[in-house]
Amino acid sequence: MIDILRSEICKTLEAHFAEPTQRETMLRALSREGFALHPEGRCTTGLFTLEVYRAIRSMLDATAFRAAVATELYMEAAFMFDHVADQELDQSGGLSAAEELILAVSLMACGAAAACEAAQQASSDGQRLHALLQLHRGCISSCSGQLLDAQVQKLGLATTEEALRITRLKSGSTGRSAAALAANIATDDPETIRLFEEFGFNLFTYLQLIDDLRDACPESSAVTDLGQLKKTLPLVYFYNSLAERTRETDSGIIPSHEGKPVSQEVRQGFKASGAEVFSAIIAETFLNRAKSNLAALKNRTRTVEGLEQFISSLEFSPNEIFAVP
Repeated sequence: MIDILRSEICKTLEAHFAEPTQRETMLRALSREGFALHPEGRCTTGLFTLEVYRAIRSMLDATAFRAAVATELYMEAAFMFDHVADQELDQSGGLSAAEELILAVSLMACGAAAACEAAQQASSDGQRLHALLQLHRGCISSCSGQLLDAQVQKLGLATTEEALRITRLKSGSTGRSAAALAANIATDDPETIRLFEEFGFNLFTYLQLIDDLRDACPESSAVTDLGQLKKTLPLVYFYNSLAERTRETDSGIIPSHEGKPVSQEVRQGFKASGAEVFSAIIAETFLNRAKSNLAALKNRTRTVEGLEQFISSLEFSPNEIFAVP
């Protein structure tokens, strides 16, 4: 299914990017590691959209893939914005910050075009408009999370409540809007749509929290979120645990390593702080909420087997993070 989705993404770019230079640059950008057209790209948002649609209709059609392309392109645009925000352009195949940003804007516009194409095939005008409205409301909420993240990054210590709010806005809103688009073009039942939106919000919040746990301070990588002093939930918890003892801001506790390896002493301090356990518990809470949403949807849809398998493929094992090397 992922190969079909990638093929549809390429067809969409071919259809909407008339300028060859723009189209070819975009194809190269999306073929980088971590992006949709890379052989190991996960396309999580697009595949999730397909599974929501299939749960309601019990099959996939051209409309489903149009919606999946739309949500995946929005997600890829967010990755590009992150590249610029995190100053990770050394991994971007020679693209400048200006080029990366214009490609991100182009992808959002292309995603909107694909969403309109999917909505055109919905059963009623009201349903079409609601599908697009919910998609773009989710996009606005996700952008508000990106803005808060950038603002908090300039400050000293943040609270765990602020870090979690940013995650819920950035990632939870993305899951909500992906589910909303798929559900709105597949059914006109308000309660089914609402449950799918909640399901997407909870599942994507969980997934981001797990990604933040993995990236916080992995033993296998010299470049870590801790080394860059990012304000993710596990790291905010860690900074605050240190600040309680030193009465300093995060920048006074741990100097930025600028991509250099974090010292073993700091790594051990992070492990001992309880930040991983705290964040894993919060993540598990959102996963349980998502499973509860899915249980409520069993009697309202034709099948949730695909979504159950989707969750299982993404659910993390504590050994991935807590294992002692």
